[in-house]
Amino acid sequence: MTRLHLAFSLALLAISAPGEGRAQQALIRWAYGPTARPGDAAFLVEGGAIHTASGPFGTRGPCVYLIEGDRVFRSADGNWARGECAYILDGPGLVHAGGPMCSRGTCALVVDGPAVFRSDGAFCSKAEAAFRIEGNVVHLAEGAFARKGDALLVIEGELSPVALLVILAGL
Repeated sequence: MTRLHLAFSLALLAISAPGEGRAQQALIRWAYGPTARPGDAAFLVEGGAIHTASGPFGTRGPCVYLIEGDRVFRSADGNWARGECAYILDGPGLVHAGGPMCSRGTCALVVDGPAVFRSDGAFCSKAEAAFRIEGNVVHLAEGAFARKGDALLVIEGELSPVALLVILAGL
């Protein structure tokens, strides 16, 4: 077997393996009312990048965040260039971070089942409810028990929990 055949075989195997070689892609749309009527695109997540999006078909805009494992970096130039650290995923919470080495800051969000709470301080204590996630719909939430309000976002496709929390932290 020649080197060309070997390289081609490995490339074909990587592309055809289920779940491997394919970038995660999700389109996040604004939602309206309690019935979550989908509207225009808000964000597009491709691989490890979160882009702004617009229009009914989700036209990709500039890259705003890059996800690398449990660390999230701001985009330096809108074209996948890694900038300063923005967040770290820490257990059930998303923590603000800063600098190139991701120095830990205060907690931003805490997840408790389907509810997402705002948080503040170093120990990620739950504050007021912010969002409630039901299936592929994110609703606004109110009160200590995260009572469901109007729909905010509709998710189309597979979206990692880190990407969803980063998007919610920015809202």
